[in-house]
Amino acid sequence: IQTSTVGGVDYHHARLNSVEVVLARAGAYGMLPSATTSILIHEFGVGRIIFTGIAGGVADDTQVLDVVISTDFIIHDCGTQKNDGFVWKPDCGVNEDGSIPADSKLRRVASSAAKQVVGEAHVFEGRIASGEAFIASQHYVDFLRDRFDAYAVESEGGPVARIAYEFGIPVIAIRTLSDKANGRAHESYANFAQEAADNSARVVLTMLKHIAAEDRQSP
Repeated sequence: IQTSTVGGVDYHHARLNSVEVVLARAGAYGMLPSATTSILIHEFGVGRIIFTGIAGGVADDTQVLDVVISTDFIIHDCGTQKNDGFVWKPDCGVNEDGSIPADSKLRRVASSAAKQVVGEAHVFEGRIASGEAFIASQHYVDFLRDRFDAYAVESEGGPVARIAYEFGIPVIAIRTLSDKANGRAHESYANFAQEAADNSARVVLTMLKHIAAEDRQSP
């Protein structure tokens, strides 16, 4: 393993399950992961981005430690704060509805890997909502589900996907749920964050095996 440090972030060059990778701890919230994504693309020339970690569950049928694979992303706190409340706008997205796409091929590989690790009943594919705030409100969870049909909420996936989209780099997010983003989110996060993060890492390692096998079969 070789390590390079850029802007205070360590980038680890390694070969995992026969795939050349650059590993980086992107940082929390949208700003630092966006910068890390740009560095990965421009300094290290990565051809695919797999973003992983933990999130809060939004969809009714998800439970703590389930895995959500991104179909697309939405920035849920993009808009205008007016005197009579907040008005969401699609300005932060790339599609007319404000969404940011995830790569369909990486989505297929990620879903297969996740099912292998945690079982099919615990894997969901759906929209991931991103914003700067840690969500611990059932009222806001209801809003994310009803307004955006979101499956999970976190801070980094949308900004990372937007940067990747701008430079034509395939991207996918794999999120293990550490909480349900409701009034007990902080308690659940404290209890399950490490186990959820470990599950996400196992999914990525399994995913790399699938990618290596597909790369070997490609002409």
